[in-house]
Amino acid sequence: MDQATAQLIEAIRSSPPGTFKLFRATEAEPEVEQSMANREGLALRVRHARESSCLMEVISLRLQYMDIWLRIYYENTPHTEPREREFGRLLRQCFKHGLPKGLYDKLHQFNRDRVKAIHGYLVGLIAYDQLATVVLESDGLSEELTEFVLLNSGEAVTESFATQHHKRGDAVYPVRSLIAHLRSGAFI
Repeated sequence: MDQATAQLIEAIRSSPPGTFKLFRATEAEPEVEQSMANREGLALRVRHARESSCLMEVISLRLQYMDIWLRIYYENTPHTEPREREFGRLLRQCFKHGLPKGLYDKLHQFNRDRVKAIHGYLVGLIAYDQLATVVLESDGLSEELTEFVLLNSGEAVTESFATQHHKRGDAVYPVRSLIAHLRSGAFI
């Protein structure tokens, strides 16, 4: 057992039940290390893009982040059909599996605005300065989605974690501390 795993198991043992949740992998062969490295710098990239008025970049990065959390939600709730790959279809699947209507509506509107921005800019459906409104209206939406997924899917981790089978890409999150981080405003 490596040191990081040993530290995680010790943290699980010394924490109240429900502190940690396990989320099963969303891909058959995940690129775990690169994904972790990319996620680590995401907030800085979004902030830099926003400060530089690279608004399509902000929208695109937020979409990718939301897409990951929709995948996590779908893969960690009971389902029989395969996960859709396109964001709008995946969003509808998640709605059918318990995503609240209010959150669905906000994500759906963001996706409509994103499609207009990314696919309609050069054909004149939107002016570049209007993208600032799309960015502003999506502030906090990533965090709201992440918090919902953390609270409403996944498996509570218990001391038996060390003896269970886990696949590459499975992730364990400290739910309450991650939610506190999301609410701190230091995110995307």
